[in-house]
Amino acid sequence: MKRTILTAAILMVLGTAMAQQPSFENAMLETLTLYDSAKTTTDLQTIASRFERIATTETSKWEPLYYHAFLNINLSFREKDGDKKDALLDIAQKSIDKALEVNGDKSELYALQGFLYQGRIQVSAMRGMTYSQKASEILENAVKENPKNPRALFLLGQNIYYTPKMFGGGVKNALPKFQEAKALFESENGKTGIAPKWGAKANQRMIDACNKENS
Repeated sequence: MKRTILTAAILMVLGTAMAQQPSFENAMLETLTLYDSAKTTTDLQTIASRFERIATTETSKWEPLYYHAFLNINLSFREKDGDKKDALLDIAQKSIDKALEVNGDKSELYALQGFLYQGRIQVSAMRGMTYSQKASEILENAVKENPKNPRALFLLGQNIYYTPKMFGGGVKNALPKFQEAKALFESENGKTGIAPKWGAKANQRMIDACNKENS
């Protein structure tokens, strides 16, 4: 009888402890909330580490790998040293590869891959032709996977914007992509959950830049 009572008590304690542990989605939402208020490089590094820990635990989920890569790409744009930029992008690449291995959202991951290629160009202008083409190809694939993915259209537009006119780039060809992305970003307003939703503000900045050049 005593053993039965003791076993029941242990199970109750374990059940309570498990109930108190945050679920995968709660852990993701908490970390995304921290990202929304992040301001410093240290903040981004801390949040990237949190996503990495979640990914280590939730090995079948692509979302923490996605955000871990996304943050390291963003950190690379803040870094001034070329070798350190590449190191951060290498870390991001590994997470993108793992996310694809667990059948993550191809459109979102292809778009993120395009963003990473754009980051490679920041290391050296000599890489421009090679990585601009790589970015263009993967971003077009991202749009094919999901024509309603605003991040894919925004990043494709950005790639076109910075491509010389003689190669089909420039404001005239980029602006329609940004405008299409804007409408799709607006449809994401109010949506909750852990799916990617970033990019609207940056897309608007590109629209403003295009309009300024056209005025």
